[in-house]
Order: sequence, then structure tokens, then C-alpha cells
Amino acid sequence: MIRLRYLRCVSSCATSIFIKFGHSAHWRFMSPICVALLFGMVTMPVTPNWIAESELVRRINEPGAAQPYLALAAANGTSKTSDGQLSNAAPLVMSEPSSDSYAGRIEGTLRDTMARASVPVEIQEQIAHIFAPRLDLAAPAHNGDTVHVLYGRDDTNAQRKRLTAVELRSGGEVYQAVWFVAPGHTGGDYYSFDGRELAAKPFSMPLNYVRLSSPFGYRTHPVKGKHQMHTGVDFAAPKGTPVVAAASGTVRFVGFKPGYGNIVVLSHPRGFTTHYAHLSAFSRELRVGKPVTEGQALGAVGSTGTATGAHLHFEVREYDQPIDPLTLTGRTGASPLTTTERLAFDSMTGALREQLVALPVDAPANRMASNVAGKSNSPA
Repeated sequence: MIRLRYLRCVSSCATSIFIKFGHSAHWRFMSPICVALLFGMVTMPVTPNWIAESELVRRINEPGAAQPYLALAAANGTSKTSDGQLSNAAPLVMSEPSSDSYAGRIEGTLRDTMARASVPVEIQEQIAHIFAPRLDLAAPAHNGDTVHVLYGRDDTNAQRKRLTAVELRSGGEVYQAVWFVAPGHTGGDYYSFDGRELAAKPFSMPLNYVRLSSPFGYRTHPVKGKHQMHTGVDFAAPKGTPVVAAASGTVRFVGFKPGYGNIVVLSHPRGFTTHYAHLSAFSRELRVGKPVTEGQALGAVGSTGTATGAHLHFEVREYDQPIDPLTLTGRTGASPLTTTERLAFDSMTGALREQLVALPVDAPANRMASNVAGKSNSPA
């Protein structure tokens, strides 16, 4: 009697162990037949409903025998529904990959290429925002243009995606960005792979000004006395103060316009234009259609046109619609990395660059689990 109780206890424990072990990753390395026979040796002497040897063999040979823990559960009283599912079994939930990726040659336009690869629209918009106005996702691709991108879940919103890292080769230029959350911080910024902070705004400040003398919006004109829209901002500065390009682009106009006086207009990707008015002088290198780089000299502050004093009238337009320049222009970019942060940054970036390089170009969109994305430097 004591032996019977002991064996019943062993049987119960064995059942539990085998069912749990069947869910583990090591199960696939064991022979289902050996496990089932071993279980039978333990339980058959004490099982209330004796299972004949032929019945055991039949269960091993059933289609479901590839997952023997299901057969074991059925043998111990767990019922099956008519469709073969266990009525008391919890559904198996596959965890969603923490990171997605894509690499390929850019054909047509960058936006079209990413759309064909099913890269989420929100990731496309994040790329456009990070590199605006230097990169136009709708511009025709050049021979040799490629895109490598990693993105994952946004920790602040499970329904959203966050760009983790990207490397673009477009028109002979290389664009790189990586999302980094410094240790001990809750928010992050985008940096180039060599640790340089990317501009927090698409345009840089075109001059070192003394003060903002007139903001964007409706105002009473200081000369005309009329209440009208001010389509830019005025930066008061001494005459002759250098004025530089707020972003790389192409010279669209150089000359004189009524009201604006001497003005330079630059074209940028995504329909942006920047306007620099009331200049006292132009840079000699400026020619219509000639490319300029961010920070390149355009001219000097003056008071030509309709102006009460020396200042720069600065406008930003998107498809010719005026936008408050202060919402798109910043004095500085992301915060510089400290020595400790740089060590953490280099460690993370090295792993991400290896992942980007390992992506096969022109392969279908890859789904991959990224250990890096799950650590403290994951999107936040």
C-alpha cells in the first residue's frame, strides 16, 4: 500500500515535469518515443485506467506525437475538443520580434522603395524629419543608392514604431542616424555613427543676432502702419554681420525685390525654400542653380528695401506656404555626449552597425530580433 502511494506520487510528479519540459526549447533534442515509453514505465503500474501496450504504441504513432506532452496530458485526464484542441490548454502566444529591418537598392524613389518593402509609414516620416531638408524621399534615385534601416517598438507607445538606426547612400552623399538613450536618461536623441549630434531642427540659425526684433504672424507694419501678415522673422544685428545658409540647397534667386531689398532665395528638398532679405551685400560665389552647403556665406546684414534699421528678414516656406522659422530652426542640436556616455554609445553603435552591414541588400524585408533594441538604449 505504501509502495502504491509512493508510485502514485511519482506518477503525478512525472506528469507535471514532462508537461512543463515539453514546452522548453530542449524538448526538440529528445526522442518523443523514448520520453513516452519512459513515462509509461513510471505510470503504467499505478494508473487507475490501465493503458495497454498497443494503446501506448497507437498514441506514439498519432500525428500529434510530434508534441508528446499533448498525448501525455490527454492520458492523464485532459479532454480534447472536436477540432483536436485541448480544452484546458492555454493558447501558445508567439512573441513579436523586437526589431525589424530592411536593406536594398533604391529604385525609383526612396519612399517608393521603402513602401514596396513594407517599411511602416511612420518610419519613413521619421527618416524624412531627421534629414530634412537635406534629403528628399521623393527625389529620383541615382545609380548605387542604397538604404539600410533598423526599427523597433517605441517603448513609450506599443502601437508605434521608432527608427533605431539608418544608413542611406543617396546621390553620392551618406546619411547616418542612430537613436541613443544615455544611461540614466529617459529621453534620447539621434546621432551620426561617429557620435556627432544631429540637428534637433531641420534648419540652423543663419546668423549670430542680437535680438528678435519682429516675430512671425500678424503685426502692424513699422513703415506702412498697416495690420498685415509678417511672413518671416526679423533678427536685429549690426550692419555687415555675416549671413549663412540655414541648410544645404540650391540658389534659386539672387537680386533685388521690392520691399525685401537685396535677397537670396535657396531651394531645399521636400518643397522647402529659405529667404534672406535686406542684405547689404552678396557673396561673390552665388549663382542661380549653383549648390550651396549649410553654413556657406550668402551675404551680410543690411537695411535695403523697406526697413527701419539693420536686420535680417528670414523666411522659411514649404511649397510656398510661410512657416514660422523659429519652429524649424535651432541654435544647437542634441546634447554633446560625455566621456561615459560616449563609451556606452560606441558599444551600442558598434553592434547596430554590424547588424546593418549584415543585412543582405535587395532581400525581402527581414524580421529579426535585436538584443540591442531590448536594452536601456532601446527606443524610448
